[in-house]
Amino acid sequence: MLHQKLFFKDLLDHSSGKSRLSQKIEAKMMPRLLQIINQDDPVDSVSISASLRLNDQLNPSIYGEIKTDLSLRCQRCLGPLEWNETIEYSIDFIRQSDTQASQENMDCISISDEGIVLLDLLEDEILTSIPMSIMHKNIELCENIDKLSMFLGSSDEKTANKNKPFSDLSEIMDKDGN
Repeated sequence: MLHQKLFFKDLLDHSSGKSRLSQKIEAKMMPRLLQIINQDDPVDSVSISASLRLNDQLNPSIYGEIKTDLSLRCQRCLGPLEWNETIEYSIDFIRQSDTQASQENMDCISISDEGIVLLDLLEDEILTSIPMSIMHKNIELCENIDKLSMFLGSSDEKTANKNKPFSDLSEIMDKDGN
């Protein structure tokens, strides 16, 4: 059901029956997520548990949690970084033609005549939860710490050897004061 294109009527039918689903998916099945994960790690997976129900306005809604086990790339050392997160979500759906309901409820997704794929929607939830610039918590945990310290050390040497235009002036003023 996650991979199928669902229309508003399909979501309404599944929600009236209070459908539940639980599925473990390889991260390779999510094309946008595939672009940011470390593709050398074959164990990247996403576990999705979802329940469909009717909300207070008798519109379909989906809620549940997503457990991720992903290997991302550290932005500091470019080495692998394990990202295990549990993401809770709750999404209401409305028919696109129902403009009055969309104005009242800002936290909903309108479904057009083209339908929606739930897996794409849940992939959005994962992507919005990943930090923009993910790094190891401590610099000591970085994989390429030797290269990183060489880079940081060379920048310190450059600042030490940097031209100081007023250093001569302070020496001249010290000589005049004596």
